Amino acid sequence: MSEERKTGDSQGERELWIETRQGGLFFVNAILVAPELVVLFPLALQLLVGLIAPERNPSPFLDTIPFVASKSIPYLGWLLVIPIWTTVKNLRLESLPIPRAALLVFLLLHISFLGYTLLSWVG
Repeated sequence: MSEERKTGDSQGERELWIETRQGGLFFVNAILVAPELVVLFPLALQLLVGLIAPERNPSPFLDTIPFVASKSIPYLGWLLVIPIWTTVKNLRLESLPIPRAALLVFLLLHISFLGYTLLSWVG
C-alpha cells in the first residue's frame, strides 16, 4: 500500500495520505475511539488477571476506569452518535483496505459502547 497519492499537479508531486481529506478524517476517528480503548484496556487486563488468579481482591489499578465508565456511559453514551457519524462518513470516502479495516473496528467499538448505553437505559 502506498502512503502517497498524486495531487493532480503537472509536476507529479505526491502528498502523504494523512494529509488528504480521508487521512485527516481517519486521524479524527482514531482520536474519537481513544476513550473507548482506555476503558477496554483495563477490562482486558481484568479478564486476564481474573483467569490467572480467580480469587483476587479488587484492584485500584484495574477496576477504577471500568467502574467510572460504567457509571458515566449511561449518561454520556448518547454522544457516541458523533463518532459513529464521522466513522461512517470516513468509510464512504476511504478506498484503501487497511484504513477501511481500522475504520470498521472503530465503528464496531462505537456501536458496542452505544449498545451498552442503550441496554443500561432499558434495564
